[in-house]
Amino acid sequence: MVRETLKRARGERHVKHLLKGQYEGEELETLASTLYPLSDRIGEAGLEQVIGLSMQLTRYSEKKAVRLLELAPEIIERLLTCGDVDLVLLVYELARKVAGDTTFVAARLLEESPDTLEHVRIYGDLELAKRVVKLSLQVAEANGGTAVRLLELSPELIETVGYADLAKVAELSARVARDNSFVAARMLGMSAELIDRLGYDGLQDVVALSMACARVNRSIAVRLLEQSPALIDRVGYDGLKEIAQLSRQVARYSWRTAVTLLGMGPELIDRVGIAGLEELALLCSEIARDDSFVAARLLEMSPELIDKVGSNCLKKLAYLTTEVNKDDGFIAAKVLDESPELIAQVLAYGDDELMTSVYALCCQVSDKVNWRTAVRVLGETPELVRRLHAYGDAALVKDVYALCNRIATYSGSTAVSLLEQSPALVDRVGYGGFEEVATRAAELTGIDEGRATSFVRGESTESAQFMETIARGLELKKIKHILAMYLNALLGYRIELVEAQGASTDGKRIFLPEYLDEFSDEARNFTLYKVLATHEEAHLEYGSFDFELVTVSDLVSSLRSKYGERV
Repeated sequence: MVRETLKRARGERHVKHLLKGQYEGEELETLASTLYPLSDRIGEAGLEQVIGLSMQLTRYSEKKAVRLLELAPEIIERLLTCGDVDLVLLVYELARKVAGDTTFVAARLLEESPDTLEHVRIYGDLELAKRVVKLSLQVAEANGGTAVRLLELSPELIETVGYADLAKVAELSARVARDNSFVAARMLGMSAELIDRLGYDGLQDVVALSMACARVNRSIAVRLLEQSPALIDRVGYDGLKEIAQLSRQVARYSWRTAVTLLGMGPELIDRVGIAGLEELALLCSEIARDDSFVAARLLEMSPELIDKVGSNCLKKLAYLTTEVNKDDGFIAAKVLDESPELIAQVLAYGDDELMTSVYALCCQVSDKVNWRTAVRVLGETPELVRRLHAYGDAALVKDVYALCNRIATYSGSTAVSLLEQSPALVDRVGYGGFEEVATRAAELTGIDEGRATSFVRGESTESAQFMETIARGLELKKIKHILAMYLNALLGYRIELVEAQGASTDGKRIFLPEYLDEFSDEARNFTLYKVLATHEEAHLEYGSFDFELVTVSDLVSSLRSKYGERV
């Protein structure tokens, strides 16, 4: 009994000596009483290891240090159930190394290590458990957090890939952790799945790709690791390398866009192939230099748009957006966001070839005039297409845009004027006449661009004379004075003739079409004008506008008195 008392006293004094300067009073007495029995379980060296760790943790959190000292007997007993003193000392040595990087992780390691090592023992003996801790100690030389992550995952890795590959993974994680511990930790989480799919050599290759991305942005590297199994399933390892390379390029300007590219890569490759993805990535890189949001938005929308209008059209849209984004990111985003609705409106009257032609024209206008004019023309497109379609069919609309694209190679402003005037011109002279106007406009651009634009808009005498030579049918203005005299003779007074879309009268004026082309010769069209004018004149001559509702009751009374109540 006395011997035990003396032993306890010596043990407590030794503990107090080791804890000297860190704790005092009742707290020191309690800790000494709790810890002194450990010397019997793990020896004096082991006790010093436990208290040494506590001294490290006290610098950052005295509360955490005290808690771990209080838990030390329980932790050590659990470790001894799955190993021996050497295993306990290895774990505490690992915890002390980890504490140099992060005390929080070191504390978590101690609390969780018994459960982890119990799982390791399922797949081997005590020596396996020791080897696993020693691997973690080697990794801790590079980074403590990565070492703890390796220990946590070791049971899963041993089960799936075996200890031999675990050792290789540990070595690889240490190399990666020296450059980027964040990527190393994520790599450990993915390693079992990647080794299962690709083998250890494949894991090394994927990690190499990831580390190349990490030099640009670690978020790209981590996302590549996370998505690599799915990417490999979709596009194979070569496709993965291509996407990784493109993502690195885009990440130089915007990591957000690069992350989106990683996510959309397989889907885009399915639709446009590697070459198409490269072009799209290049365009998005251009946009991302000024606005990463617009670039990422384009990538997000691209699968839907490609399905509707094809990759060529998307490239034109991307190019236009790039040009707009150089000056105004808000307008660029608006062009993108409104594109699905605009495309749907245009496709109601045409196909993807027409839509590509629309964006191609806007791109030319942006280059040769300015992007604001291009955006204006784009906004006018649905109404222009609708009006043109009323004078023909989808082929007519497509032909008009194709012709305007050809004119735009000579002059962007002339092409814009020609397009905006196209419904009126086609209505007046047909598509054949429209082609003649476009041909003459192209000739004039080589002489004077302003003159060409005025010609197309009908703002010059040259335009009026030219239209006379190609006008189809008969224009009202040519025979207005003859019709006026004819109607004057019928009515006995002068009446105003007004150009309109059709024939009608308001009781004071007669409205007639601006021109008629129902027949191939002027004489028969003139006769039709007379018929229409006479019909409207008859409304005036025979009192269609003289009827008054108040006279109806008097008329009814008169008829009833003559014919009876049946009226």
